[in-house]
Amino acid sequence: MSSLKIESPAIPCGSLIVVTGCTGFIGSHVADQVLAAGYQVRGTTRDSQRSSWVEDFFTQKYGADKFELVSIPDMTASNAFDEVVKGAAGFIHVAHDMTGSRDPSIAISLSVNMALNAVKSSNSAGLKRFVYTSSSFAVTQPKPNVDYIVNETTFNEEAVRKVEEQGEKAGGATVYAASKVHTERALAKWKEHHGSEITINCINPNANIGPILRPEQQGYPTSAAWVKNLWERNYAAMNKRAPEHFINVQDDAKLHVIALLHPDLSGTRLLGLAGSAPISEIAGILRKAYPNRKFDYIEDDGKNGCVNAEADRIEALLQEAYGHGYTSLEESVKANAKDLI
Repeated sequence: MSSLKIESPAIPCGSLIVVTGCTGFIGSHVADQVLAAGYQVRGTTRDSQRSSWVEDFFTQKYGADKFELVSIPDMTASNAFDEVVKGAAGFIHVAHDMTGSRDPSIAISLSVNMALNAVKSSNSAGLKRFVYTSSSFAVTQPKPNVDYIVNETTFNEEAVRKVEEQGEKAGGATVYAASKVHTERALAKWKEHHGSEITINCINPNANIGPILRPEQQGYPTSAAWVKNLWERNYAAMNKRAPEHFINVQDDAKLHVIALLHPDLSGTRLLGLAGSAPISEIAGILRKAYPNRKFDYIEDDGKNGCVNAEADRIEALLQEAYGHGYTSLEESVKANAKDLI
C-alpha cells in the first residue's frame, strides 16, 4: 500500500475508479497507484483477452476483486463507456488513440470524441471526478536555446495554428500537441455548456522515465525507449534530440491520484515537468552506473530554456500527499535500465 495522505478525499477510500489505457506505460502505473491508495480499479483496453496479463499482475499484487479488466474495442463509439462507469465514483482517462497520428482530421477528432464520450458517461452516471491525461505538448514543444516560462494557463497556440495552416505537413508531434489542446478545451467547453458539476482536472506530463511494470508485455514505448536506445547503442535515434523535461512515471501516476482525490483541486492543470532531461545527461548517468558498458557521448540539440513556473507547487502536492518530492532523473534512469541488465 502507498503512503498516500489526503485529508477528506473527494472520493471515499475503497470506491471504484475507471482507468482507460491501463495496459500502457503510464496507464498501468496509474492503475497501480490507485490500487495502492486503497481503491478498486476497473481498467479498460481494446482486447481484454489479449491483455489478460495486467489482470493477473494486479490480482497477484493486490488480491482478488480489486482489479477488473474490460474490453472497449472502440472508444469513439456512442455510449462506449456507459457500462464501465456503472458503480464507479471516478474516471481517469489515460488512453490516446494514435490512429492517423499525422492526419489532424483523424487524430484530433479521435482524441476529442473519446474524451467527450468518457466524460458524458461519467456525468450521466453521477461520477464525482474526471481526470484527463493531457501532455506537456499541450503547453509547449521543445524550443532549443530559447528562454521562456510556462504555467497552468499556457497553451500551445503555435501547434494549433501550424496544424490549421499546414495540416499533415505540421508533423506528427505538432498534430499530437494540437489534439491535446483541442481535447482539453473541448472538455472545459462541454462542462461549462452543460453546467455539469463533475470536477475535471488535467495532467500535463513531459517525457516519462522510470520502471516498466511488465516490459515483456509492454515493451519500451515512447520515452521509456530513450534509455533502451542508449543501452543498445541505437544512437541515431537519440543524437541531437530537442531538449525536453522529464517526470518519473510513478510520480506522474501519483499526480493522477492527487488530481482525482484532492478536494482543493478543481478545473486545474498539473504540469508534470519535473526537470530538464538532456540526452547527454541520461547517457552520462548510464555511463557512471554501468562503467563496464560502453556508452558513446551524445550531443544535445541545444539547451532547454523552458522554466515550469508550476514546478514548486506540483512538488509540494507530492510532498503533501506522499511525503516526497520529485524523483531524480538519475533514479528514474536507473529504474528504467534495471530490466535491461
